[in-house]
Amino acid sequence: MKEENVTDKLRRELKDTRDKLNILLNSMPGGVMTYDADTGKILSVNEGLLNIFGCGEQELREHFMDSFNLFVMKEDRRRIKELIETQIQFFDHVELAYRAIGLSDEIIWFNHKATLRTQEDGSKVFFCILSDMTEQKAIQNQLQSMNEQLYIETERFKLIEEAIDNVEYDYDVDSDNLSVSSKDNAGVRHWKNVERAFRAGQAFRYVHPDDLDMVKSVLGSAMKTAGKGVVEYRMALQGEAYLWYRLNYASFEGKNDRIIRVVGSAKDITVEKLEQERLRTEAERDGMTGLLNKTAMQLYCAAHLSKSEFSDCHALFMIDTDNFKSVNDTLGHGVGDDTIRFVADNIRNVFRDTDLVGRMGGDEFMVLMSHTTLDIARDRAKRLNDKIRSDVESGGESVHISCSIGIAFFAKDGEDYDTLFRAADAALYEAKESGKDTYRIYAQG
Repeated sequence: MKEENVTDKLRRELKDTRDKLNILLNSMPGGVMTYDADTGKILSVNEGLLNIFGCGEQELREHFMDSFNLFVMKEDRRRIKELIETQIQFFDHVELAYRAIGLSDEIIWFNHKATLRTQEDGSKVFFCILSDMTEQKAIQNQLQSMNEQLYIETERFKLIEEAIDNVEYDYDVDSDNLSVSSKDNAGVRHWKNVERAFRAGQAFRYVHPDDLDMVKSVLGSAMKTAGKGVVEYRMALQGEAYLWYRLNYASFEGKNDRIIRVVGSAKDITVEKLEQERLRTEAERDGMTGLLNKTAMQLYCAAHLSKSEFSDCHALFMIDTDNFKSVNDTLGHGVGDDTIRFVADNIRNVFRDTDLVGRMGGDEFMVLMSHTTLDIARDRAKRLNDKIRSDVESGGESVHISCSIGIAFFAKDGEDYDTLFRAADAALYEAKESGKDTYRIYAQG
């Protein structure tokens, strides 16, 4: 009798403890879940978790197929799996944040704190406390959006402050709306709004046609990947002449890693470009004649031939001034310089503006005549012979000058610059050997 009373007492105490535990679990803020650490099978859920989802236990189990792995939203599963594996190597508890899809397809954010316990049968079970942090996440996202907007505005005005005289751009990707700012003649800055800027091409109306594809490509990339960059192009504002601009731009991401804003500042660099062109011309041009120098001529010819089709017909002329040494020796170097300029001017006049004409050094010249024929090349050689043939006089003395010409054709005589040059040079040697003041067409073999 006494033994039975002890047993009843222990049963009552156990029941009382279980009741208190259930009351405690169901009174906790958030929810409680236990699941098998190896299989992910959900073992138990409490009333608090059911209240978060607004359903009964059976509905919850069916919705997630009794699996913690399916409880976690698909996009978060891999990350959560890796986090659990990493944390459990060092601790018997884990702390996570992830999303779950409710029964009405709503997204619920959970803060997940779990402890791993080994049961008497050797199985491992996670005891989890889940707190609904959906509202907190919404507030965080709103703050993040505000911070992003603040950052964009800060960057925008940094660019404006750095180059206040520049043309400023502010493009809203979603609305396809472009704001453009520039100063008027009085120095007052005005903002103009351009709707359907990129989708309808309004933003490219004033860009130089030769730069259009490049500008579209650069800005297209900026609207795909966040970052900063620089692009140079020509643009005509308000019907004026084309000017060169250097645009420094930055693009910014919003939610879901999507570009939402592109801002930029464009500086007029026309003077800089003109100076670059002047220096480039000086580096490429022969100082005495204004023709391309030897290095530039070789580079331009090689580049042109490398882009040519096998069916194209180009003629390479090698031109040598006959008796030029006698001009220098008899009449002096000053007259010799005038003679070089005389020959250069006549070569320039005989050939087209589109042909490449260069001085290769001393009294030797080269011409690459593009897209021509044998008859036209012969005609130009004859005309040049007639133009150069003359007497140079000074101080009562004179020297007769003329020119010898060698001609080779792409692609018959060579498909690259070096081969074609050797062929034309061989034809020039033949012209000189035959008495000068004539031309020869290269003949293989």
